[in-house]
Amino acid sequence: MSALISIQAIDALLPQTQCGKCGHPGCKPYAEGIANGEAINKCPPGGEATIHALAQLLDVPELPLELPAVPPQIALIREAECIGCTKCIQACPVDAIVGAAKLMHTVISVECTGCELCVAPCPVDCIDILPLADAEAVAQRQRADQFRRRHEAHLARLARDEARRKAERAPRTAVAPAVPVAQPAAATDDQYKRLKIEAAMAKVVLAKAEKQLAQRGNAELQRQVEELRLAAERAQQALDQATPPAPAAPTAGIAALKQAKIQFALRRAELDKATRQGADDAALQVLRANLEAAAQALHAAEEASGKPLPDLVRTDKQPVDLRLRELKTEHAYARAELQRLERHMTANAAAVDPQALQQARQRLADAERQLHDHQQQ
Repeated sequence: MSALISIQAIDALLPQTQCGKCGHPGCKPYAEGIANGEAINKCPPGGEATIHALAQLLDVPELPLELPAVPPQIALIREAECIGCTKCIQACPVDAIVGAAKLMHTVISVECTGCELCVAPCPVDCIDILPLADAEAVAQRQRADQFRRRHEAHLARLARDEARRKAERAPRTAVAPAVPVAQPAAATDDQYKRLKIEAAMAKVVLAKAEKQLAQRGNAELQRQVEELRLAAERAQQALDQATPPAPAAPTAGIAALKQAKIQFALRRAELDKATRQGADDAALQVLRANLEAAAQALHAAEEASGKPLPDLVRTDKQPVDLRLRELKTEHAYARAELQRLERHMTANAAAVDPQALQQARQRLADAERQLHDHQQQ
């Protein structure tokens, strides 16, 4: 048997999850390693069945799995929490995730190999790995050839993209004139905020990937962590090199307005405290006068500051019906109590006292009747 046929035969027995848990960037590189004498027990998704098949093919002794077996599984994106960062799309070795930047992503379940490579890069931790039922697990294992073709297409696409980028960069590099290095200019507020956010997000993603590496270390995760560490360093370097925009110096009018607001808040707090402590009318009268003077000073400072006044929209508010609020509160409590008892009865009928259930139903009926009667008045 030639070396090429041997590699193909070995690769045909692997589950094609392309997960990297064997220490190689995919199943075919691991097949090449086995053909060159590497141990046959490094494939957790393949488990004992793959070891048995490889041992028969190569006529070598069976070995216990080096790492715990990984059952058939798929990834699921909690779409409501997805921020559209595309990091999981870039990590997927079989292009089983669809989506676009700033738009929700989703997993094509019949194309997912369950490799888990999309979990670590996700900055918001919105990806779950779910085990498959027996029938679905068998169906996934039967799609190994499909996964292999998709991985090969994925690698071919990456190679084409890299070749195109090199071709686009070459002319610019050849004709780019030498320019003096300029000192970094002060960033605008929006630019500096964006750099701060990118640096913070890069640190969060790196920390999450490092945690994943500590839990289930393998060569592919190690590679991802190194890439994320470099990205975090670049983001922090870009932030360090950016000159933060100088804070706008407050005008004299704005400073006076701020001081007037502070004085008004202090005078109001003094009056509130004296009122709570039961001060006599003379003392309260003085504090009210101080508060009125602070209010006048605040209005004058607002007019002199040059700051546009807020466009206030006044609405006529009806006085609160305290009795209606009380009845609505009782109705909500009664309904919640009945729902709680009904849930307990569904879980374990013997755990709920029938008399307590009847009293809860009567309480809700009384609350509904009283609320209805009051609203009809």
